Amino acid sequence: MELRQLRYFVAVAEERRFSAAARRLHIAAPSLSQQIRALERDLRVTLFERTPRGAELTAAGLVLADRARVILAEVDRARRDVQSAGPGHRETVTLRVCTMAERVLDGPLRHIGSAVPGAAVTVTSSPGDDAVEAVRQGRADAAVVWNRPPEHRDLDGLVLGSVLLGIVLPAGHRLAARPDVPVAELGSESTVMFPWSPFAGVWQRTVDHLLPGGAQQGQVVIEPDLINSPEAMLRAVAAGGGIAPGILGVAEQMDVGGIVVLPLDPPLVLDLEVVWRPPARPAVRRLVDHLVRSVDDPGVLVTAPRRPPGAVRVMG
Repeated sequence: MELRQLRYFVAVAEERRFSAAARRLHIAAPSLSQQIRALERDLRVTLFERTPRGAELTAAGLVLADRARVILAEVDRARRDVQSAGPGHRETVTLRVCTMAERVLDGPLRHIGSAVPGAAVTVTSSPGDDAVEAVRQGRADAAVVWNRPPEHRDLDGLVLGSVLLGIVLPAGHRLAARPDVPVAELGSESTVMFPWSPFAGVWQRTVDHLLPGGAQQGQVVIEPDLINSPEAMLRAVAAGGGIAPGILGVAEQMDVGGIVVLPLDPPLVLDLEVVWRPPARPAVRRLVDHLVRSVDDPGVLVTAPRRPPGAVRVMG
């Protein structure tokens, strides 16, 4: 099994057509097909079902697709690390930041590209679960994500701190003049929510807090455009679609009129975590240390950072 064959295999798995993958790889389609056949002979399995609709991964192909992405990411990472070891070079570190976390951490992230000693940090935005998968598959070195569900706790991580979620109401809502909104008075409200996937770590927790009596059929309205535009949920509230959760101090700053953002009673608190794949190389440790120091500055997070004892010392 050659690295070249793995790259070819991943291209076909992602494109779902040999012709499209061949164009992406800048090789002839027959040559690509021959290499995939050779890989299948070497592994003694069928990786693709060839159908008129394209190339569909078999069960064995699905297993290899996950492993191949990790292997190729590790090879690319090793290449970067070796190249950065030369004189005058800085290690490249990639950080994924989940949706809305980039707004909470706007200050710490603004100059992070050159703030980590000996490293050049590249930051990209990504939905929560996608950011975790990027770290797991080696496509990113670290990620800042909302509370992780149990299935994502195979990665190392620590809690940077917490944020308070309030409630977003239409400006004319019956509760809009209150200093805060009792959760007990929200039981009959339609609730506009972001998609469950890829935010599984916080979706159910948020709905359970806003509707502790349980959501009735049709009471939760999913806003499909939220992944690309968090403002979509607030616009739905302004248009009368219901109420919605919103990060206090952030939702008010979005350019959406006709809404009121108020604290909840009792409050809803969500954690922000930084996660990485063990063992963390030194540049990743320095990145985590930088994030920890940055969020200790007053005003970055609403509640004090909560970390395991000695976490900062371990990462030093």
